[in-house]
Amino acid sequence: MHEWWAPLLEPDGLLLRDRALTVVDPDDLLTALRSGRIRRIQRGIYLPRRIEASPVVLARAAMLSSGAMGAVPSHQSAARMHDLAVPGNGHVQHVTVAREQRRRNRPDLCFHTRSLGFGEVEKIDGVPVTSVARTLADLAASAERLHAVWAIDDCLRRRLCTKPDVVAVLRRWRGGAGCASARERLGEADGVAESILETAGRLVLRDRGVPLPIPQYHLRSPEGTLVARLDGAYLREKVALEFDGADPHGLPEAVFRDRWRQNGLPELGWTVLRFTWWDVMHDPDGVAAIVRRTLSRRAS
Repeated sequence: MHEWWAPLLEPDGLLLRDRALTVVDPDDLLTALRSGRIRRIQRGIYLPRRIEASPVVLARAAMLSSGAMGAVPSHQSAARMHDLAVPGNGHVQHVTVAREQRRRNRPDLCFHTRSLGFGEVEKIDGVPVTSVARTLADLAASAERLHAVWAIDDCLRRRLCTKPDVVAVLRRWRGGAGCASARERLGEADGVAESILETAGRLVLRDRGVPLPIPQYHLRSPEGTLVARLDGAYLREKVALEFDGADPHGLPEAVFRDRWRQNGLPELGWTVLRFTWWDVMHDPDGVAAIVRRTLSRRAS
């Protein structure tokens, strides 16, 4: 069935309230909203239910709804546009604007005013967005520690950016809110972790003064056969760390592979310590204590 809003849609499917009200009665718009045929995604911006609310579409809606000239999607919004590892479902969008263009934050839209430098803005599907390096710097300065470090870890591992790229952005800031935290978060990232749980485990050990293991270590038998790819390895003590996240270890194939791997390690004189998300997030002191005790016992 042909809907009244079809001719009014933007190329990406967005429906602007001001444009809609030039051709239809406000009651028609309200009826469409109440029926669920269209949904509000930002103030004055709607999307038909059959059109996907992709990160790019949501970011452009935030940019248009901001009312600020030159608004650029940034922070978590930019991270999702770049397909970086950030938590949440994208309900809250973020834009960076000139200081004089700043508006009051809304439940679905946050404004930021740190100036954008040369090369820190690019385009995705025609929508301006902060570069990967600038996005990581913004996250490092404002996001919760674990999520910021994991975003950097994941990005570096995938070679979407380098540490010097982010350092160059931070150097231009020359101080200001969050700059010290951003440098610290960048220093805590290793660019090797393959899951947020591995990043969390590393931070737990680091914070409590436990020596860090070699990450993603390929352990081979004396004959050269690959026995296991360990999340973390202490070579001298022959202690392996495994962080069992729900996603990679919950699949049957992964379960069998993990069991086979765990059975092969003791034959080579290795001790395996396995930790879950609950262990790391709810008992970090216990995790650190077990690792420390095991290293001490194995060393002696």
